[in-house]
Amino acid sequence: MKTIISSSKKFINFSHFWVRNSLIIVIISILSNHLFEPENFPFNKNYKFPLFPIVVSIISGITIILIARFNFKYFKNKYFTKKVNTQILLRFLFSTLGYITILYLFLYYTLNGLINGIESYSIYHLLTGLSVSLLICTLGIALLFSIDIYKLHKLISIKGTLKVQQGGKISLVEYPEIAFIYSENKIVYIVKTDGTTISTDFTLNEVENKVSEQSFFRANRQIILHIRSIEQVQSIENGKLSVLLKPSLASEQAFQINISRYKKQEFMNWFKGKL
Repeated sequence: MKTIISSSKKFINFSHFWVRNSLIIVIISILSNHLFEPENFPFNKNYKFPLFPIVVSIISGITIILIARFNFKYFKNKYFTKKVNTQILLRFLFSTLGYITILYLFLYYTLNGLINGIESYSIYHLLTGLSVSLLICTLGIALLFSIDIYKLHKLISIKGTLKVQQGGKISLVEYPEIAFIYSENKIVYIVKTDGTTISTDFTLNEVENKVSEQSFFRANRQIILHIRSIEQVQSIENGKLSVLLKPSLASEQAFQINISRYKKQEFMNWFKGKL
């Protein structure tokens, strides 16, 4: 029964997505095809309802949404679960626009050629139509996935979980519980915000690959920081940074580390992005 209800919810959500966006595509297709050609303008005395162009626009729009949706799922599984930043978002946008460009060129040189003949090919119309289409697609993608991307950003920043291996046992530590993670004598420890420390069977490299880059930063070979652990950042000699970590509740002693000049800019970009 629970499986049926769960499947029904997924179906309903999927239907809502397509109903909403299909309606938007229909409206945009009708408006754009009535405005692009003078004879299609409603107040023209030779007005003719552009049924075929509208149908083609609707089919193209649905295909574009399918391309964008599948590409978003790919990026969500491979990249967005680790971090959401400008570079990743631009890669998602430009790769999606690249697939749409290939589709546009295919349709232009096949469908357009079949309907209007080879003599209808024009570099000017090709580039103009492609530019307008990519602009509309860019706005559409931004509107379509902005909420999902925002939710992913909040999820990996706040609600992430680290699976900790300890003496053959696996326990779950929520991101909000972690202050920082450090290595000492080849043993990796997790320092929690309540002051307790957990020893693990991980290497620091393994932990770095597991935690979200949105929330954590590998400061040096010995430590991975969470933004909440930072008390003070100060420039010191040789272009380095001195980072003072907040004392835990169980100890009044603060923890201080240095960040090399080679990682200084990377750290500051990450740090400022959290303020």
